[in-house]
Amino acid sequence: MSEKEKIAIVADSGCGIPKDIVEKYDVKIIPLRTIIDGKEYNEGEFSQEFLYERMDNGDVKTSLPNPDIIRNTFEELIRNGKKRIITFNLSGSMSGTFNIFRLVSNEIMQKYEDVEIVNIDTLNISIGGGLVAYRAAQMIFEEGKSFEEVAKWADEYRFKSKIFFVIPTLKYLAKGGRIGKVSAKIGEMLNIKPIISNSDEGIYYTVTKVRGLKRSYDKVYQEFLKFVDGRKHMAAVYISGTSKELEKLQKDFVKKIESLENNIEVLVGKVSSTIGVHSGPDMFGIAALVLE
Repeated sequence: MSEKEKIAIVADSGCGIPKDIVEKYDVKIIPLRTIIDGKEYNEGEFSQEFLYERMDNGDVKTSLPNPDIIRNTFEELIRNGKKRIITFNLSGSMSGTFNIFRLVSNEIMQKYEDVEIVNIDTLNISIGGGLVAYRAAQMIFEEGKSFEEVAKWADEYRFKSKIFFVIPTLKYLAKGGRIGKVSAKIGEMLNIKPIISNSDEGIYYTVTKVRGLKRSYDKVYQEFLKFVDGRKHMAAVYISGTSKELEKLQKDFVKKIESLENNIEVLVGKVSSTIGVHSGPDMFGIAALVLE
């Protein structure tokens, strides 16, 4: 078994890694959970339509992944000879998912002395963290980088990945305790749209504010350009919900980013359902991982 065949990547579903990449690199995805009207679902067991129809009239909450699923995934990987594992998670400051992964990893490493697991807190949400996991997979399975090299790279480059996003209403972030309810109410009244990102500590912060939703999309793009600063990068344009108008906007911005001189690749997708619970429908975001 070659070195790369002994390495595995595991991520939580909140990282938003596209299905084709998951399949290509055999990334193991641990589903986050959503509780809708008292019934528990794993990520992928319901449609976005089902979720957003219940957001305003039902009781919708998110929940951490089942530790047994994490444990069983690790055990199966080890049985298949994968004894070097790198995990990628949503920001540990925003979710307890990273901590559960860390606890289960330590338990597994105590049980198997020849197994090594490195846990990466991406300090990000959605594809902001997913880009780091994707690039790590490329380094292992296409470039033959060692487990140690990639773990060290991921620990450093998680600070070089960011997602900038805007949402039509702040009520879902306020409902989930992600921002203050008073700030959300004032923002709604004044039609102010904050452009939101994650700090180096992995906590939401307002990058800037724009009045009006249409102007905010361009501002997201401008903040992305400012972050990239002409350097080599991978990008992603992600949305939530089922709006055809937003899907068209997504395609338009993908073309703009693809035409940038130092762009390597642009991923396209939708945020996971658990992220969608906090953002609500019609979120628009652009993520970038700077590669130099």
